[in-house]
Amino acid sequence: MAKTLITGFCLSGLLAVVASGQTAGALQAVPGLDIAVTKVERAANASLKDCPPGSNTVTAVTRPGEQFALVTVAFKVSPSYKPAPMKRPQVIDGADKAYNTAATFVDVGSVPEFSCTFPFRVPEGTKLKALRIEDATFDLSALDSK
Repeated sequence: MAKTLITGFCLSGLLAVVASGQTAGALQAVPGLDIAVTKVERAANASLKDCPPGSNTVTAVTRPGEQFALVTVAFKVSPSYKPAPMKRPQVIDGADKAYNTAATFVDVGSVPEFSCTFPFRVPEGTKLKALRIEDATFDLSALDSK
């Protein structure tokens, strides 16, 4: 399975994003966090869990003509991570339209490693181009088969 990886190590303000079989670039998102996009799936309903997953167990259902794009992201917290509020992630489609998620980041430094699935309500058939977390952009084109 292809992975896009961002490391918390910064050299001259730039950060390497490496994927199996591809390479892309991004600005440093969150110092001290390694972030890897692991998969993109589609579904008619989705859990709106916070990230890292906690006690929020609300489920959402799509309306006709919509689907959820579920983007799973793995996080690894390094000792250099300094907890700070984080914005909700966004996905960007092929026409550069941004979609927000209802899921939020909560107490990110509380566990050393975790994985979150962020649900994005999008029109059926929407081809995803990228995921934004803070100032980093992750290429989703290789993972999104629509």
